[in-house]
Amino acid sequence: MATTTTPTEYPTGRSAEPRSDGLFRVLSLDGGGSKGVYTLGVLKEVEALANSLLCEVFDLVFGTSTGSIIAALIALGYKVEEIEHIYFTLIPTIMQRRFSSGRTKALKVEARKLFEAQTFSAFKMPIGIVCTNYGFERPMVFKYSVQQSHGRASTFKPGFGCTIADVR
Repeated sequence: MATTTTPTEYPTGRSAEPRSDGLFRVLSLDGGGSKGVYTLGVLKEVEALANSLLCEVFDLVFGTSTGSIIAALIALGYKVEEIEHIYFTLIPTIMQRRFSSGRTKALKVEARKLFEAQTFSAFKMPIGIVCTNYGFERPMVFKYSVQQSHGRASTFKPGFGCTIADVR
């Protein structure tokens, strides 16, 4: 007897399976503070060429450091032009602090303003946010969907149950 399977779906109803062309498009954004300006320039061109929001162009977005801020805004469905406006307001506010502890505090305040109490369920596409847990000295990857759990489905919580603003 033949069985049929339905494609796995993410919480938004988006399929986790490759597109009809067989491709699964991943956008990976690195960190580097103000280097995000360059990243935004490239993303603006990609969005213009695709004539679509990047959350509709890519199947998965990953980011670390400044790239995670940009990735989160992409996954929330923002246009790159909107992200650029937010970024050019956010980065000077954070980077004007002389010491890293001051920048960390400023980032926390600005993240709360920007993302408020939104959880990972607000994302319109699968996302991974990579950061370091300094207490354990290990990298952590905050993920959006149980399909990203790699065998730990029974204990999976999107973003480990954190709000978007709490991930840093």
